[in-house]
Amino acid sequence: MLIGIVWFLIYMFTNIKNAESLVDKTSEKIQAHNSKPSRIYSADNKILFELNPIYKENISLSRVPKHMIKAILAAEDKRYYEHPGVDWLGLARASVNFVKERKVSGGGSTITMQLAKRLFSASEVKMQRKVQDIAIAINMEKRYTKDQILEIYLNTVYFGEQAYGIAAASSIYFNKEVEDLTLGESAMLARCVRTPARENPVRDYQTANMNKNVVLRTMFDEGWITQKEYNRAKNEEPEVQKNPSVRGGRILRAPYFVRSVIQELRQKGIELTQGGYTVVTTLDSEVQKEAEAAVAQMVESKKWVGVNAGAFICMDSEGRILADVGGLNPKNQVSRTTQSIMQPGSSFKAFVYAEALKEGVVSENSMISNARLKLPGRTKTEPYMPRNSHGGYGGSYSLFSAFAQSMNVPAVRTFWDLGPKKGADLIKEDFGFTSKLDKVASLALGSSNVRPIEMLRAYSVFMLEGRRAEPYRIKQVLDASGEEVLAGQSSYTPTRIGPEVCQVMDRLLRGVVTSGTGASAGVIDEARGKTGTTDEGKDLWFCGYAKGIVGISWAGSEYYNSRRDRWYQKAMPRGFGGDVSAPMWAKAMRIALDKYGSDVKPDFRAARSSETEQGKKEQEKPIEDVPPITDDTNLPAGDPMAPPVDPTGVGENPALTPPAPKKEDGKKPEIDEEVSLEVCADSGMIATQYCPETITRKFVKSKRPKSRCKLHKAPEESGAGGTAGNAGGNNGANNGANNGGNNGANVLNGGRESHR
Repeated sequence: MLIGIVWFLIYMFTNIKNAESLVDKTSEKIQAHNSKPSRIYSADNKILFELNPIYKENISLSRVPKHMIKAILAAEDKRYYEHPGVDWLGLARASVNFVKERKVSGGGSTITMQLAKRLFSASEVKMQRKVQDIAIAINMEKRYTKDQILEIYLNTVYFGEQAYGIAAASSIYFNKEVEDLTLGESAMLARCVRTPARENPVRDYQTANMNKNVVLRTMFDEGWITQKEYNRAKNEEPEVQKNPSVRGGRILRAPYFVRSVIQELRQKGIELTQGGYTVVTTLDSEVQKEAEAAVAQMVESKKWVGVNAGAFICMDSEGRILADVGGLNPKNQVSRTTQSIMQPGSSFKAFVYAEALKEGVVSENSMISNARLKLPGRTKTEPYMPRNSHGGYGGSYSLFSAFAQSMNVPAVRTFWDLGPKKGADLIKEDFGFTSKLDKVASLALGSSNVRPIEMLRAYSVFMLEGRRAEPYRIKQVLDASGEEVLAGQSSYTPTRIGPEVCQVMDRLLRGVVTSGTGASAGVIDEARGKTGTTDEGKDLWFCGYAKGIVGISWAGSEYYNSRRDRWYQKAMPRGFGGDVSAPMWAKAMRIALDKYGSDVKPDFRAARSSETEQGKKEQEKPIEDVPPITDDTNLPAGDPMAPPVDPTGVGENPALTPPAPKKEDGKKPEIDEEVSLEVCADSGMIATQYCPETITRKFVKSKRPKSRCKLHKAPEESGAGGTAGNAGGNNGANNGANNGGNNGANVLNGGRESHR
């Protein structure tokens, strides 16, 4: 402890000389604080927000009532006229605390030191800055009289609500000249200096009134007011203006993003209304402009579905938020990306399968049953029975097909095998969700409400092969004198989800785009992602990434309930995430990828080892292609896209490796030639006239599909919107048939069942 005190004294006295030159600039510093606005900039130096703080004319100390001066001294520095600028007793306590706990407290800070900090130092509490404040305070006391210092302090101190200086505070809070302040009003204002943003009488009158009484008690104990004055002022309830004048703030770009920045700064104790702050953010104005245009275009083009609201947010691999469109309706100032909570629907399935892969519940080669599933519900007579969007049951599906086609029953079955409680806890831990995740089976279908920024954080895990990037929006904050008071930086959290699982998930997410419900996002090279559509289309999502940029898009239909003063969402039965949010995502991501996308990323094509049931090594699959389609006689029932079983047991896939030529009775071996066939994109079988989407593929002749598609039939043969509805979600054929598949009535504990 002694060594620490000696170090403190040496360091302080070495700063005394440097402080002399700083004090010479006092007038210059006062002018800077009195004239410089606070500004928020984008990363490419565009002004997003500008605020000119309110400054009344500087007033002389003689105009300030004696009881106002005494109230300030009682609140901040009752020994002000007795010490030489530094309260050594209080400072000694702060120094001992620093030596013991290596933590700087606010103890020992005098009015002169506060003024030194305000004019010359940053808001950040560090021992070096504390020492500098002391050195400057000592020099200021040599240069100026006590009354001069107090006058500067009263004209520059911040009282909250853009009230900078006692004259501004008197006008803004009480609509009075300083001379007319009562004792009670003076005591209430005096304590505002400590926490101006939270405990001023506009934000929290009850706390401000309690603080007033604390100041009055100190004044009485010091003998500065009589018992009668104390009693009268304590019973006084100062009348505060309900809507104080606030001028000078202009949001020029990205309003939802700017409000998030201001809120974050306030949480860190930085009030832009004090003036002079320069805030540099991570936002790129070009990317933001493109994202806003993409959301607006989506809303305009999808009005027929019922969409009138949209949102988009993206960040790079370092966590820098490049664009943040929290909405389009200026009347709804609640940001959809950072404040609103919505059900993520099937976009949540990615986390379910990731945890199931990690825990060994499934493997990349697993076949998952699509048989009817009856699970415990809210009551014994009301079981939970998930259903697929197309309404069909039966057979088994490969993990790839179940995920690409966003099937509900296999997802719930997998989550149930993992264990809802265990699964919810693991997902929350690994993917960084802060919202509550209900530990129920329907969580597999995204029945719990989350924020898009949480999905942004969570999907970065797949992009970064197990590391979770923390989104951030503030790069640097400078005060009026150019001192850095805050710096943002990249932050990563390692998770249990390692590279092996992430590489499997990367292939699954790629499959959604190449051959699943997210085909509309395929215009973006190397896009990966997952669609999400909640009950009756209330929330439409696409969550994905490409080349080091992860983005989240959302669409919905919102309306304002004036009686409840809240915004609500309407159903959109004809809306699907793949048809609405996926194309919006693709357009919004384009500029971000052009400017910040990088091919320098983990090698997802690298060979990987995974144990099969026979303990053999599986051959790597190309990430762009769907699992190979083979003769339907080799396919498990219900899954026309399942990988064929390896009959050799040596780990080679016969669909990828043509069979060796056979020799028969000395004849020359026959070379199995390739043929091109038009197949159904959904079933992989030979296409018929009823297939909504077909593709032409090459096959080894002996392994070509031999059966026609039985999944899609003539309209009169379809049942209750089942198969036709299944196709509609993938193609955008939004018709009556879709409604048969767009339901999710049975959801455990009141959640909505999602699909697609």
